[in-house]
Amino acid sequence: MADTFGITPKVLVVSNQQTTGPLWVFSLQQQQQLDVVLEPVPANTLTRWEADNPDMVILDINLPETHILELVKKLREETIVPIMLLTSARSEEFVLEAYDAGVDDYMLKPVSPSLFNAKIKAWLRRLGNIPVSALDTVKVGDYSLTPSERKIKVGDTDPIRLSNLEFRLLFLLMNRPGHTITVEELNQRVWGYSSEADNTMLKNVIYRLRRKIEMDPASPQLIQTVPGVGYKFAYE
Repeated sequence: MADTFGITPKVLVVSNQQTTGPLWVFSLQQQQQLDVVLEPVPANTLTRWEADNPDMVILDINLPETHILELVKKLREETIVPIMLLTSARSEEFVLEAYDAGVDDYMLKPVSPSLFNAKIKAWLRRLGNIPVSALDTVKVGDYSLTPSERKIKVGDTDPIRLSNLEFRLLFLLMNRPGHTITVEELNQRVWGYSSEADNTMLKNVIYRLRRKIEMDPASPQLIQTVPGVGYKFAYE
């Protein structure tokens, strides 16, 4: 299932379940042709996320509820990609705490494979809404953005990997250097619709991009905020 950019979304399945973990991987690979990574050790989740930059994370882990919530909180601090929790817990209190910690969706076990695939497809559908007609490398000054690899390179330095949302946002900004793109347009073209919730998510993606490509993220020179309007790629 490639998106509008021709890029196959990547899903990270974190599962210490010997039966269901491989089952979800097989299902996503065979039925949806997704790029799927399996991490069997929950403690390695953050390291795996940083290494693979997935577009969605699925947690199918057997740990105490407090440990699961702590893992979700740590993961949410690092990424805004969808997080789905598969759980046997029937406590409404735990489910509400999971949402507060950063889970976007959950499924109660035993999980229906058909419903599982439908939910994953629905979440990933939001990642395919930017109508860009070409996949050519975008160059602005010393900055070179390669869509096929989701990487940006500055001069002769090593390429920097971007998440799907980071790439989409930067692709839009670099295609119109020096021009301000409104918050509404960025939300609409990155997420498929504009809402107050996505305004916060947009700020988080901007923050992460600045950390990756700005010399001084606290005083950004490239991705500049235009107060009350939006953002622009201000390379001169």
